[in-house]
Amino acid sequence: MQENLNSSKKYDDNAPFYRQPIFWMLMSGPIIVIIAAFASFGLAKSHAQDMVTDDYYKDGKHINLQLDRDQHAIDRDISAQIMFNPENTAAKVFINGKFEPKDGVNLLLMHPSRQTEDRKIVLQALGEHEFNATFDALPKAVHWYVRLEDGKGVWRIEQKWLPSQGNALMIKASLPTNSSALAPTP
Repeated sequence: MQENLNSSKKYDDNAPFYRQPIFWMLMSGPIIVIIAAFASFGLAKSHAQDMVTDDYYKDGKHINLQLDRDQHAIDRDISAQIMFNPENTAAKVFINGKFEPKDGVNLLLMHPSRQTEDRKIVLQALGEHEFNATFDALPKAVHWYVRLEDGKGVWRIEQKWLPSQGNALMIKASLPTNSSALAPTP
């Protein structure tokens, strides 16, 4: 009888630890976790997003300056209509208010999470209040932050644009709300 019990054993108690099935059963969990940790780190490293700025101090110093620019836009009654083409590679901009077209106007298209996708386009004047812009196709995003500003940095207006709601956007001068205050400053 004793002989039958010994013959049914599938492993040897005197074998080294790495030959014991219980060792591998206990160690499989930690080994899988270590492999998953390295895989997660590799994914995070290769797909890092610029959600947070690197220079908090510099951004903090410029908050009041940015609010002054918004107030200047309100004082000048600046408003604009921006129409993007269906391919999102060009835009026509109509600006109203008291501003100097000869100072130049910039169109900033800011991706909500990837700073590398941000675009700063110098608008080409077609008339006193009409401008044109061409740029590389915008990547797909649920929304974009759109900002118009003069070339000298005196005023700015901005608005969140939802491409799914159409290719036209109206922007009026206003002090920033919580959602537009979160827009990154390039």
